[in-house]
Amino acid sequence: MRGIKIDSPVVAPWLQGVRDISDDLCALQSVSHGPARVLLGDSREILEEIEDNSVSAVITSPPYPNEKDYTRTTRLESVILGFMSSKEDLRAIKRNLVRSNTRGVYKDDIDDQWTLSFQRVHDLADEIERRRIELGKTSGFERTYNRVVRLYFGGIARHLASLRRVLKPRARLAYVVGDQASYLRVMIRTGEIMSDIAASLGFQVESRDLFRTRIATATKEWLREEVVVLRWPGEG
Repeated sequence: MRGIKIDSPVVAPWLQGVRDISDDLCALQSVSHGPARVLLGDSREILEEIEDNSVSAVITSPPYPNEKDYTRTTRLESVILGFMSSKEDLRAIKRNLVRSNTRGVYKDDIDDQWTLSFQRVHDLADEIERRRIELGKTSGFERTYNRVVRLYFGGIARHLASLRRVLKPRARLAYVVGDQASYLRVMIRTGEIMSDIAASLGFQVESRDLFRTRIATATKEWLREEVVVLRWPGEG
């Protein structure tokens, strides 16, 4: 690590984090565990390899609608782990992600069709577009903000609908999601909207458990991060 100070305020915590991960992996070697299977796919279309009525729990944290490009923040890990080695690999990965930012939107995306019956999503997207026009924002990315919102919640709806085939009766699901105000300061209550979508698809919304709040820099409003807990009552 020539030219880098090991005790710098950036490098030192990073190295400690690496050591912690290494220690955890070493400790896990002595822990007994059951069989595991890892499948690579698009969460909006559940893989055929997963059998009907075979899943009893889902625990995950989908991306938030906040302009964060997760392929950028995880690019180093993706290369090291062998998930990508070229721009073509990167493009293929981005194609299989829920649309949560303007850099991951494509002309042929159709997930917004899944929001046609959700008036709240349309009202939110329309409000963002009105705000853009009022503020005179004209960049290509800003013009896409309202479409990202429709595609994002459409992707969530598509994911939940696809899941129903593989869920066991009474399966429980937990999603960590957070409110956002990244699009021209228009508040997006992610957990509330996701709960409405889930209920319309036949899921029972058991709770929305708050685990922390944070203040939005631009609006000074409190943003919720919460766990949306669902139950699938029927047969897949």
